Amino acid sequence: MKSEMCISNALVAADLIRFPDLHTQELKWVEGGAKEGIFVGRMHMLPCFFDFDMLINPHIFVCGVTGSGKTYLMRSLMVKFTLMLRCLVLLIDFTGEYKEFVQLVGEREASLEEIEHVLENRKTGIIYINLKEKGNERNKVNAASSVLGVVIERMRISEGTDGRVLIVLDEAWKLLKENSALETILREGRKYRHGLLFSSQLIEDMDLGMLSNAASIFIFRLQNKQGLNKLASNYGLKEEEVETIQNLNVGSCMLIQTNSYSKRGLYLIERVQGVDVEKVFKITIGDGMEFDIERNRFEEVIAGLCGKETMHTIMRISEEKGAVKISVLIRLLVDTGSSRRDVLAAMRKIGISDSDIADGFAVAVSNRTNEAERHE
Repeated sequence: MKSEMCISNALVAADLIRFPDLHTQELKWVEGGAKEGIFVGRMHMLPCFFDFDMLINPHIFVCGVTGSGKTYLMRSLMVKFTLMLRCLVLLIDFTGEYKEFVQLVGEREASLEEIEHVLENRKTGIIYINLKEKGNERNKVNAASSVLGVVIERMRISEGTDGRVLIVLDEAWKLLKENSALETILREGRKYRHGLLFSSQLIEDMDLGMLSNAASIFIFRLQNKQGLNKLASNYGLKEEEVETIQNLNVGSCMLIQTNSYSKRGLYLIERVQGVDVEKVFKITIGDGMEFDIERNRFEEVIAGLCGKETMHTIMRISEEKGAVKISVLIRLLVDTGSSRRDVLAAMRKIGISDSDIADGFAVAVSNRTNEAERHE
């Protein structure tokens, strides 16, 4: 179906008179106009709300290159679905990368032996299954498969009366794509109010069957032409829309949604409005060493050197990668007009040593020189 850059039944537009400048409003106030949905971000002065009940199914696919904002969105959706829609989120983590996030939001790990009991007794919150210590991939796949088996059994017994459940697999779904449990959840999930949230850096990894079963597709910046062609072919994207995807800023994305009437819409979200849960800002210095600073203190020092857009970019990189390289931080500040003297003073104020600052400047200058040579 032809894509439409407009508000459709899949989104609920709030009263614009109440929200003349959305990004400056308190999140809880903006979300008050979302009926049963949650505020995702703004799209050219209009608020974009996510509402499960207005979609053809509850499945969500997120794609984009590393550092584009993919993980930030997924974390934010998990928190918002839990707190605002009273969802039960089952997070299956193959690598342990979400462990710190889960601790920050006040949840804990659940053992495989606890799953059946927890699913029976918990109605909301995040159930975290950390498979990092399960050894090789085969062991992890077997463990994840057993968890999904319990989920499906419980799903059919409860017939959706226990509330909404969202299963999060991130990149790990690739290891399970031959597993019948995934197909069952994708096929039967809507009936039982069970959804799947999964992601990938490469759209070409996706089976078209899985892709077409996701009513909501968040597309952050993509560069691979094979994947872009697949996306364009499957959804009838125009050349200018594909070009937009290739040049999206950090935190911006295209959203393809199919509503309950099977009508499809394409929307450009200029900035995803997430939930910041990190309390510590990490800067990578030297040979991979991490320097920690209290997040509010970092923002206080850096805010005077850059505008909101640059600060937004820095925070997105931090959320996506877990830390920001000092060379990247320096270059972002210098490229947006800060003098080297001011940047040096700010780095010292944060507490970074002069030798690490010098190394950061050297790498930043070297990277810029290499890029200039490639464009000559």
